[in-house]
Amino acid sequence: MTEKVSPRVVWSIVATAILGFVGILTETSMNVTFPDLIKQFNVPMGTVQWLTTAYLLIVALMMTTSAYLKAVMSPRKIFIWGMISFVIGDIISIFAPSFWPLLIGRLIMAVGTGIALPLVFNVILMSIPPMQLGKYMGFGGLILSLAPALGPVYGGLVTYWLGWRAIFVIVLPIMLISLVMGWRTLPSEHQAEAASFDWWQFIVLGVSLTTALLALGELESGKISATIIVLAVIAIVAMVLFIRIAGKSTKKLLNLSVFKSKGMVFALLIYATSQAINLAVNFAIPQYTQLTLGATTMVAGAVLMPGSLLGSISSPMYGAFYDRAGATKPLTIGSISFFVVMVIFSIMAPSITSIGLTVMYALFTLGRNLAFNTSMTAGVAEVPREVSGDVNAIFNTIQQFAGAVGTAIAALFIKTTSATPAAIAHQTATGLGRLFWFSTVFAGLSLIWLFGFTKTKTGK
Repeated sequence: MTEKVSPRVVWSIVATAILGFVGILTETSMNVTFPDLIKQFNVPMGTVQWLTTAYLLIVALMMTTSAYLKAVMSPRKIFIWGMISFVIGDIISIFAPSFWPLLIGRLIMAVGTGIALPLVFNVILMSIPPMQLGKYMGFGGLILSLAPALGPVYGGLVTYWLGWRAIFVIVLPIMLISLVMGWRTLPSEHQAEAASFDWWQFIVLGVSLTTALLALGELESGKISATIIVLAVIAIVAMVLFIRIAGKSTKKLLNLSVFKSKGMVFALLIYATSQAINLAVNFAIPQYTQLTLGATTMVAGAVLMPGSLLGSISSPMYGAFYDRAGATKPLTIGSISFFVVMVIFSIMAPSITSIGLTVMYALFTLGRNLAFNTSMTAGVAEVPREVSGDVNAIFNTIQQFAGAVGTAIAALFIKTTSATPAAIAHQTATGLGRLFWFSTVFAGLSLIWLFGFTKTKTGK
């Protein structure tokens, strides 16, 4: 007999998911505004892309705190702190007079998003019976995945009719609804654990991830400079130091002992690869649509919407598929179809039309989402339930950082150095084709990760 889930639990999932939803919505809606922001603030693509890259970096770093926050705070208190951070950053972004205040506002918003996203799945993992876990992970994923579905068209419509600042104004009433809902349904009682936060781990990890992204950004020059080498060395040394500190520390940040599970590691690799490619494609398509095809921000957003909506609608079905068939079958179908679509996408890329982009992106999303959604649930299932929160934190952290890497890489390919519209259009089209072939190689790597995952299953 299936254990019944109370409406209060369902609404608590919805409340936390709305905060995460708006965080993702504002992130994905900004991509279509980049050509306008470049003109208004007179900054290059390599600079303006930090509105997404730095945002995702801060979200990733904040997600590393989720296990600690879960240990010392009630779900309601975590939710309130995330809400406060997001609203403050949102207001700063509304009134930003130039690029750098806008970036600061976005980073403060990222703190709130980074707190909210792990909370969605922690509430699910704490409240939902194991037999219904796939269904409710899919339900939470459905709400969150609506954000990238609506984000580009929302950003395009709002920017076209009201200007980009209205992107941040319109979400404020939604935040109020989420606040009331979360206050009424999220548990305020909490059995506090004796946990302390390891600031050294947090700082060293932050240095490693930040310098890695800065090194990627420096590749825009097309040369391996001394700056890139120094940044890369710092990133590697800091990561090694983080692993050493984390291995000896008893304080909560990221529980690296879960990496002893080979199945979890391969699932994480599939997850990270598909996320990096997804964010790279999501970044590149609106730029190509506007700079090469000459479309408006509305059209640039609309191109992504059908595929994103299909991905959102399919999330619960993918969760139910996992509950029935286990992890191997959906991962196999998703990874293979993802790779095949990327090959076709790459062949069409240099001269693809807006209709072609719309159709191919829809097919891309269906395959990618099946692999992506299943890999997280499969990874969590590979470890004991008592450390599922730690695995959730790692997956969510990697999701955001992989997205930041994907965006940074896309910005390297979609760069414009010419002044004339015709030359910019040609450079963008060429960059799109090269980016898609580069992404296809990494989609192929997912098949290797899939083989490794299936070997761990057959070996049990």
